[in-house]
Amino acid sequence: MKVVQQLLLVAVVWWLRQGGAPTVARNCAHRCGRVPIPYPFGLEPQCARSKEFLLYCNTTDGSGGQLLLGNIPIRKISVGDSTMLVSLPELHECYNKTGQLVSSTDNLYINLTSYPPYRVSATRNNLTVLGCDTYVLMTDRYGLFRSGCISYCSEYVDLAKETTCSGLGCCQASIPKGLKMLRIRISSVDGHVSVSQFNPCGVAFVGDKMSFNLSSRRLPTLNDLGKRADLVLDWMIGWDVTCAQARLNQSSYGCGNNTDCDDFTDGQGYRCFCKAGYEGNPYNRSRGCKDINECEDPQKYSCRGKCENLPGSYRCDCDGDNRCDIALAIGVIPITQAMSHRLPGVPIEF
Repeated sequence: MKVVQQLLLVAVVWWLRQGGAPTVARNCAHRCGRVPIPYPFGLEPQCARSKEFLLYCNTTDGSGGQLLLGNIPIRKISVGDSTMLVSLPELHECYNKTGQLVSSTDNLYINLTSYPPYRVSATRNNLTVLGCDTYVLMTDRYGLFRSGCISYCSEYVDLAKETTCSGLGCCQASIPKGLKMLRIRISSVDGHVSVSQFNPCGVAFVGDKMSFNLSSRRLPTLNDLGKRADLVLDWMIGWDVTCAQARLNQSSYGCGNNTDCDDFTDGQGYRCFCKAGYEGNPYNRSRGCKDINECEDPQKYSCRGKCENLPGSYRCDCDGDNRCDIALAIGVIPITQAMSHRLPGVPIEF
């Protein structure tokens, strides 16, 4: 019995040193509320790759569950591009006609230092400010950078008719690369005194610029407060090593079968992606990425002849059909290039 206990202890120690189990354990919860939980994330230690990928499912509100990173609500986890969509409150300040502050939120402080895999995505997010007398400053914890923008207008602006945030009722600023900490402060130059009749409030948020729609917003009033914005976080399966370094230890290497490893461009770490012509979860070591059968989707992968699926690609055999030959010849990469690169969706003609 003591031998068995010792063996179990050794196994646990090995698991911890490896940064977690390399494969997905059975009987794991794969959803919290409406949010799927893909590996390497999990709600239990045996279900996550390591403690850094442990999440919490709050079921006390009776809504079926809210997935959390610390106290930050999670809306979506993507293993395809290694991003996480989280929800953060919008900042606001509102004034009366004499310029006195009547409603405001605390400064927004994003701190990911306790969560090593994560960074605020510089490519997906930006700062957005709405209002006629509103400015916002962004800083990190140590004041190594300062940025922001000011939004101004002297008369009402119909944002639904604007195509970009040019500074007239709306302004935007980019986010520095590799940030783990961000402090955002909203303020006003003149307390909205000259514009209080149609714009007593200013609003600011950092969020996903792909989902932001200026035409759906208006100059903020007291009726437009309390909204939340989607912030995109980049996450790395290995946050302190490069791909080359990670491959030296295959037992802890994070990428599964049929994957490519890419070094994170906005800081240290690496991420995994399915090879061209494959799909699935690149972090699942037991399943990995599976070959796409292009022949089962003729609308996306054109073939008027006999279609044959190949690993990472497919072949279209025209069998002497001139119409098929002509169709394939239009816009198709030359055969030598297609065979050498094995691009998905590019039929190899024989």
